[in-house]
Amino acid sequence: MTKVIHDIRRCWQALDLLKEPQLPKWRQLLEMSLLLAIRGIGPGSYLQSRFWRPEIAFADKWEHANRKEYNALIDRWNALPYQKTSQHKVVEKAVLTLQQVPTPEFIAFLHQQSGVCASGSPLRSYADFRQLCLLLSGHKICLKPVEGFGGAGFSAFKVCADADDVWFEHPFSGAVTTLQHWWDQARQNPDGYIIEHYLEQHPVVAQFHPQSVNTLRIWVYQLPDRTEVACAFLRVGQKGSLVDNTSSGGLSCPVDLATGRLEFGFNKQEPWRLLQQHPDSGAQIAGVQLPYWQECLQLAGQALRAFPHVHLAGVDVAIAIDGPKMIELNVRPDQIGPTRMNVPLKRLDRKLREAYGKA
Repeated sequence: MTKVIHDIRRCWQALDLLKEPQLPKWRQLLEMSLLLAIRGIGPGSYLQSRFWRPEIAFADKWEHANRKEYNALIDRWNALPYQKTSQHKVVEKAVLTLQQVPTPEFIAFLHQQSGVCASGSPLRSYADFRQLCLLLSGHKICLKPVEGFGGAGFSAFKVCADADDVWFEHPFSGAVTTLQHWWDQARQNPDGYIIEHYLEQHPVVAQFHPQSVNTLRIWVYQLPDRTEVACAFLRVGQKGSLVDNTSSGGLSCPVDLATGRLEFGFNKQEPWRLLQQHPDSGAQIAGVQLPYWQECLQLAGQALRAFPHVHLAGVDVAIAIDGPKMIELNVRPDQIGPTRMNVPLKRLDRKLREAYGKA
């Protein structure tokens, strides 16, 4: 409770200093109390969702889902036996490839019992791994835990080799990691890693923060005859991080669905501070037109349709130089995303119920 009070005061002080429009403080406290007591939506969610904005009707706030309702919604529209098909990166990659959905180029699955390269050769021992890296000398690669969340365990390197040795270099700082050191850490992960070629992103997206591949999170849902997009935001890394996840400090940049233009950026530590430029690079965010926007929306729908009995997902799409690439599909995405963009999930649930005759 002490932290909640501190966060509310900090938010109000920032809004006053920034001279941002806000509801009267008595009204905010009343709304927080009602939402917590009756709807189970706490003050933390109120602040993160920027519900102090005068333009958001209280009826909209009432229609956002609490945690219990959200979990029930996901399990209703994404059948439990099928949820795992998109949570294991090797299975997901196989499904997307079979359905001709463009993704970063697959190199190998590293696993101590069942690892295999795209060529069919085994990738189970350090000797196998070293041989693969010798073949990849000069290339940039990504290594991702096949079971992971929020970018944890993600690595990206340039593979280097000479007549005597092979090693990894950080793609931006040049810091060296020995192959043996990475292997010793990776072998502690029993689920293994998927290895892909590093995706070179479009310069429009790279300009914000070139060290991370900055990806779109597109909330898409499936109706009987079509897919539709509920909301979308671009995630952008900060402070040299290789990942763009907001849980790792990245920015969220809402996208206007009609135009594909970025509206602003913000981070979850200070959701009241709307950024027109990236705080590190100084690159303009607000008003920037994303390339291949319609193609990104189409790809998100194509990716969702590839998975049976999954009707709602947060689809992560990267924009490469030659067009969008599917990164991963999240069957239980963080619910705060649509809430921040005033997309009430209970209304979306009702729309799906009506479409499928479950009203």
